[in-house]
Amino acid sequence: MADFTNCRPMVSADSLTPVQAEQVALSGRLYDGESLPAGRRLSEDDGDEAVLNFCELWDVVDDDGVLLYEAWFYQVDSGSIFLAGTTEVVAEIIQCGLECPDPERRSELGVAMVRAGLLPASDSAYQEFRAAAESAP
Repeated sequence: MADFTNCRPMVSADSLTPVQAEQVALSGRLYDGESLPAGRRLSEDDGDEAVLNFCELWDVVDDDGVLLYEAWFYQVDSGSIFLAGTTEVVAEIIQCGLECPDPERRSELGVAMVRAGLLPASDSAYQEFRAAAESAP
């Protein structure tokens, strides 16, 4: 079972690892199609439309605390989830909903999002994931 943990706001690229900086850049490209560096995506310039506002980084861990995924949430209703330590996108958050092509991973992440309060009850898949969360050991 996966859990979202260790949420931290990201307001600067200064503390990012090289992989995290690339994850931010890729997240921005997925969001608006523009290829811009992490420093620009996390700029403190309020007037810069390229900035990923309300940016948070979450760790997604297994029952033993092993890091499985790195989940970036931004712009209130968007996000990108990467295989831990890589730039491989495994899922996206689009208008607050989870989009994931792998059914097993979708279920794992969806249940974890419900338990963490990251998936709104108004999402079309919320009841599915909530039921799975309630039936999990």
